[in-house]
Amino acid sequence: MSDFHGVYLLCSIENKTVRGTYIGYTVLPGRRILQHNRFQKGGAHKTAKYAPWDMILCVHNFPTRTAGLRFEWAWQNPKVSVRLKMYDWQKKKSETGVQYQIRILERMLNVSPWKKLPLTVQWLRNEYKVPLVPPIHMPIAHGPIEEQIDEEELTLCSDTECILCKISLSTQNSVYCVHNHCTFHLTCLANKLTIAHELLPLAIVCPKCGNSQLWGDMIKLRNRARKPQKISSDVNHWSDQLSQV
Repeated sequence: MSDFHGVYLLCSIENKTVRGTYIGYTVLPGRRILQHNRFQKGGAHKTAKYAPWDMILCVHNFPTRTAGLRFEWAWQNPKVSVRLKMYDWQKKKSETGVQYQIRILERMLNVSPWKKLPLTVQWLRNEYKVPLVPPIHMPIAHGPIEEQIDEEELTLCSDTECILCKISLSTQNSVYCVHNHCTFHLTCLANKLTIAHELLPLAIVCPKCGNSQLWGDMIKLRNRARKPQKISSDVNHWSDQLSQV
């Protein structure tokens, strides 16, 4: 199964109002836009009225399918989302449908839990581009997304014991440095790096090799290493434990 989890924004070529926008989740953006435009089976029925569509932006690199789907739901429902409903989501008269949806997206990217994820914001159609300021660690890319082929089993050449506690470990309870695959028990590393008043660190420095990296990237590498056990790609991730979005 692909590691790609993305939430995309569609804009109707004929209708530039809010009704002419659509937010969805996908693992294959190229196939999904063909479905929405009825070139392939499987498009959402609610998009048929305002076809044809342009897929103009995609937020991707979510660690799990669940994280992506929860982001999709909150973006679709900002007025009822626990994490967004306190903000003013009345559409301004001067806003186009795209500008309104990007205003919601920008706010989402800068509030918890999403502001701590190692996401990428990718403009697929530059003619629709409007100002958007995500957190500094989230890159803004441009151009089409390269479709990902299912990856082979990830094998990490790692230590047989936790570098911190010196007790043996397994793939099930390990986390890996993204630079040199230094290996730790997840709980050992979390206990060492947890900062007061910051339960979920954004970035950390590996205690062994000294390289800085995003915590979310380490968890994503851990999830890939666990895939061969034939479990869902929806392995537990801290963002999945948040019952309210």
